[in-house]
Amino acid sequence: MAVPNRSPIARSSSSVSSALGEGARLMTREQFWKLVDQVKETKKPEVAVAKLLRKLTPSEIIAYQEHFDILDRQAYRWDLWGAAYIMGGGCSDDGFIDFRYGLIALGRDIYESAIKNPDSLAEQRIQGEISNELFGYAAEEAYEELTDEEDMPRLLPPKKRPKPLGEEWDFDDARQNARRLPKLWAKYGAA
Repeated sequence: MAVPNRSPIARSSSSVSSALGEGARLMTREQFWKLVDQVKETKKPEVAVAKLLRKLTPSEIIAYQEHFDILDRQAYRWDLWGAAYIMGGGCSDDGFIDFRYGLIALGRDIYESAIKNPDSLAEQRIQGEISNELFGYAAEEAYEELTDEEDMPRLLPPKKRPKPLGEEWDFDDARQNARRLPKLWAKYGAA
């Protein structure tokens, strides 16, 4: 007897970089963003995405997490950390992780705009904080619920903890902030 396909993700023949691993073939980046964009405007996107993820197969959840992890790593940049610092009146290491998770939760358009130009966040209509720690754990929780396994397979972390990309600066230096992120500084920091 054939097992029905429980997945709302349509199979795609488009190839995904082999660097994403075996699971990525089950979900393209486009499909990843379609899932996120379905929940980005909900009050609790971490709850809404977890509900969608529970409809996927464990392999598809792993593929979702692989895309998420790559996007998180791409956002590990000094200029985005500066944006988080200015917007939040400070930003620790853990706070920046939560900021990156929340940035992904805001959807493709805001994420990609912020990657190109973090100062563009000043022009976005963002309700409340960007940080969303729980969004980063939604796939792991859905995977554990479906498989009863505590550890979901993940991309291996770098052997040595990388430094953020780009040029570091002192986030407490008002002149540097105003020069590097003028719109964000005018909106959040100059007060």
